[in-house]
Amino acid sequence: MIYLKTGIGIELRGEDLLISSLQSNFSGNVFTHFKRFADYRLRDKEELRREIALFFKSHGLSKENIVLGIPRKDIIMRYLDLPAEVLDNLKQVIRYQVQSYEPTDEDRFYYDYALLDSNGNRKKLAILLVMVKKSLLDSYLQLLLALGLRPTFVTGSSLALSNLFLGNRKDLRDKNFILADLSYSSMELLALRRGAFAYSREVSKESSRRWADLTLRELNEAASKIRLGPEETLEKIVLAGESAHNACAELAAVIPDCELIQNAMDLKIAGQNKLHVQEAASSLGLAYTGLARRPPFRVNLLPDELRSHQTRWAYVPAAILGLAVLALAAALGIQRTYQNQILIRKLDQEIQSLKGPVERVQSLRSQAEAMEKRVGAFEDRMRNKDLNLEVLRELTTVLPPDTYLMTYTYREGNIQIAGVSASAPNLIALLEKSPLLKDVTQKGGIFKDPQTGKDRFSFEARLER
Repeated sequence: MIYLKTGIGIELRGEDLLISSLQSNFSGNVFTHFKRFADYRLRDKEELRREIALFFKSHGLSKENIVLGIPRKDIIMRYLDLPAEVLDNLKQVIRYQVQSYEPTDEDRFYYDYALLDSNGNRKKLAILLVMVKKSLLDSYLQLLLALGLRPTFVTGSSLALSNLFLGNRKDLRDKNFILADLSYSSMELLALRRGAFAYSREVSKESSRRWADLTLRELNEAASKIRLGPEETLEKIVLAGESAHNACAELAAVIPDCELIQNAMDLKIAGQNKLHVQEAASSLGLAYTGLARRPPFRVNLLPDELRSHQTRWAYVPAAILGLAVLALAAALGIQRTYQNQILIRKLDQEIQSLKGPVERVQSLRSQAEAMEKRVGAFEDRMRNKDLNLEVLRELTTVLPPDTYLMTYTYREGNIQIAGVSASAPNLIALLEKSPLLKDVTQKGGIFKDPQTGKDRFSFEARLER
């Protein structure tokens, strides 16, 4: 299958490194490949680098569009309500806000922000500010560089998961949802309020505690923080992560509106990856963030000097290729139309050339049908004539010597005979014995002929075909 673009999501999930590839074509995005590298921090870096390189090479994946996801515990999120008047100088205002969180020069932050529109209040700006310590992100980038990976985008894994869930579905933007990302030993609860990122918190799970109890506790905590209005309702709870299946089974009896994220994604999934959808959800969200032109939350923590800035000329080859594809498609359509017109003209010429012979054939067929009718009529007459002779021969054999026929008629299988006989009543039985006659009946009465003294009779019978 031909793919037009590839997005790679790399998630640092606990002690494991997860890589997912999302590739797009004309029919949509396809989850094509997934790999989990366990204990990546403890493994030999050169060996791990070779394994990662083999994964990309064996599947023909490009490294040009890699999105790195930072765990929730490593990033700081702040929600800011600013006057609408600062919109023209928003970047400077945000910079002042970040500096207020930096106690020393050593504790510098990389940061980015997203403009939210959740409260509908045009007099204020709702801002989601996301920060990560410079030293921490630099260490992650150095690690990935040692593994042969250079991300072009860095964001929070939870933001990417929200991007994957919301996608391009405008029907979800006016509703409230809870996303829960459940790993083997922790859970991050995300609240999406009318399409905006409203709340996020990560907590550890004790081995003895049930997922249902932990989720209900965090739900109550989230509800107290976001404070839904009297007319607002929570639409659904969507679970992602390795432990989502177990948590969903426990929550089903308590919260009916609970489903797995694999049932809420607008993605096609290659057969071999259907078993990994839940654990790969956040890394898939990272890959989707790299593919989407306008993801719901575009927060890039990568330093500006490390970002790849494409000029307008970078789109020229793609534009030329697109125009070439369109030109070829148009030429193919025109060629088919022209070929069809040529074929139609040839067929019309052949039809005209065959018109005379076809008319002669039809004339001969009509003459043959008329001749067949004449022959059939003649055969019927000959057949009836032959039957008359055969019937007369049979009557001569069957009737006694003292019986004479005065009249004989045959019409359409009906035979009528009349004559005189010394014993007319006995003739019916004799005639019935003939193999050529059936249904012999007396027609009229039997009376004495005054001249001969014999019985006059008149019989009717059917010819036995």
